[in-house]
Amino acid sequence: MPARSLSLRKIVLIKTGQDVSRCMGCQFCDGIPCQDMDIPLASLVTLINLNDEEVLTSKTLWSDEVLKHAREACSRQLNLEQIILALRSEAVQRGLVAEKNTAQENL
Repeated sequence: MPARSLSLRKIVLIKTGQDVSRCMGCQFCDGIPCQDMDIPLASLVTLINLNDEEVLTSKTLWSDEVLKHAREACSRQLNLEQIILALRSEAVQRGLVAEKNTAQENL
């Protein structure tokens, strides 16, 4: 089955083992102090569950500051750092962003 036909939730699950449907909407992750966000992290997770591709081009997804804080942001132990990196990879695979934009995540 081609990856494009998979939902964003399923792609994240396959790539990371993280099941974003475990999110309870507590919004604990929204406590990240970051100016680079256009979508709060809780909304980002909701958009993944809704299979909304807007998440793949959001400033939040591509913010290095958000990525730095994401690992410990979830009270349900979802590793949001892994989820963000998986979605960045998916955006590149779909041709939604240039691969050069992801160079910093490999440093």
